[in-house]
Amino acid sequence: MTAEAATYYIDAVAGSDSAAGTSATTAWQTLTKANATTFVAGDQILLHTDQRWSGQLHPLGSGTSTSPIVISSYGGGAKPIIDGGTLSGGGAVYLLNQGGWTIDGLEVVSNSGVNNLGTASAGGINRSGIFIDNEAGGILSGITVQNNYVHDVNGCFICSGVDGHGNGGIVFLADGSNIIAANVLTLGYESYDNVHILNNTVSNVGRGGIVFWDNSTGISYALVYAPALSNNITIQGNQVYDVDGDGITMSGAQNSLIDHNLVGGAGLKTVDSTEPSSGGIWVMKTIGVTMQYNEVYGVLTHQVDGQAFDNDFFAHNTIIQYNYSHDNQGGFLLMMGNPVLAGTNLTVRYNLSVNDSWGGTKGVFTSEYGIVGTVSIYNNTVYIAPGLASNPILCDSCLPYFVNANIWNFKNNIIANFGTGNYTNPAGPYVAFSNNLFYGNHPSGEPADAHKITSDPQFVSPLAVAPYGLGSVSGYQVGPGSPAIGAGAVISNNGGKDYFGRNVSTTAAPTLGFFEANAF
Repeated sequence: MTAEAATYYIDAVAGSDSAAGTSATTAWQTLTKANATTFVAGDQILLHTDQRWSGQLHPLGSGTSTSPIVISSYGGGAKPIIDGGTLSGGGAVYLLNQGGWTIDGLEVVSNSGVNNLGTASAGGINRSGIFIDNEAGGILSGITVQNNYVHDVNGCFICSGVDGHGNGGIVFLADGSNIIAANVLTLGYESYDNVHILNNTVSNVGRGGIVFWDNSTGISYALVYAPALSNNITIQGNQVYDVDGDGITMSGAQNSLIDHNLVGGAGLKTVDSTEPSSGGIWVMKTIGVTMQYNEVYGVLTHQVDGQAFDNDFFAHNTIIQYNYSHDNQGGFLLMMGNPVLAGTNLTVRYNLSVNDSWGGTKGVFTSEYGIVGTVSIYNNTVYIAPGLASNPILCDSCLPYFVNANIWNFKNNIIANFGTGNYTNPAGPYVAFSNNLFYGNHPSGEPADAHKITSDPQFVSPLAVAPYGLGSVSGYQVGPGSPAIGAGAVISNNGGKDYFGRNVSTTAAPTLGFFEANAF
């Protein structure tokens, strides 16, 4: 017999743990009471608004995808606060091997009050705001984390005994410390399905803002075996600000979406030269992830990384489209190759980059250690204001690793380069530049292009200082009479839309850049 679902109330002021808990007038009082209870599908745990609890919320039990257990609030006031600052580590809100949960509308903090960045010789303590952990728990399905405000979490950058990527604001972890050779390729040994991370605000956290992380190592790290990956992970509508390390990361997933998020300020801290790298939004060990309609700005490099977007090791069939990147010290895009197992099939289209790579150590487009096999970069617009040291394209430590590449196609793009940087390009038979418009300064490294245009693209009203907001960038559209109109190479499988949602033909020559002037 299935237990009947119930609603439980928690009131830190007027509640009592000896009460039934099943009405607002008989509410429980403490997190301890909730943590000692095993809940069932359809249950609700409601915390009184305008109240604060110290410690960890770790209720037990699992729901289902269709009938989740819901943590939310009642009372009509400000979000209830879970404060994990007194914890020695871990998550202020924590689930372990539990599927079928919705965490909705909480405020979560966890600041221990001490420096917890860690060093190479003395790691910090792993701590997170909301922490969902899978330790050999099979496939955990139907988990939603939405409408929460997670802030002031002093997670570690270098952590004692664990990967520092697996802590921060909102964290989903498949704990690879439990993976051994016998189960590396086991279907769903440690994975998730149907996860939604929606409309949360995360700020002033470390190391990561929103993290979906496969913590495996060794062969299970390097071997992207589709049946063992997580499925259908959606990170959408979130705002992430002022993060020590990475804004949004996804590792160990397939058929997933990172959509309509904002990352403002990432990579703000580092520890030493061995652990400096952070990015805005990036994927690794993935198959079929789409990153679209995201805005990323203010990512710092510390001489390594610092890009808005990153297609990292073992990331296959990634699409990066309709994004707005600006003022990122390390550039718009990092593409990580690998001497043995690089990713394949990367598509980058209809994005806008303004004043990226201003630090001068990386490129707007940066390829490291070779390039991903079969890269298609087309119909993007890049604007670099006067006085910036931005390098439009940088191939960093690429040779001799080009043997892993098929070809890098760079077509139909506009690069308006008024800065002082140069191009360091992939070379030889592994790269093809065609139908691009290069305007402004023309440094010696500018690539050859059989169909190159160097005329003024005639932007409508470009701003030297990048505006904020996905919808604020119409000034970088080309105007009537632009030489970019109809100058592109036809690309049949082009996604069908430009940045602004205008139709793009699969048979007629397109406009160069992220705006299609001849939309039908």
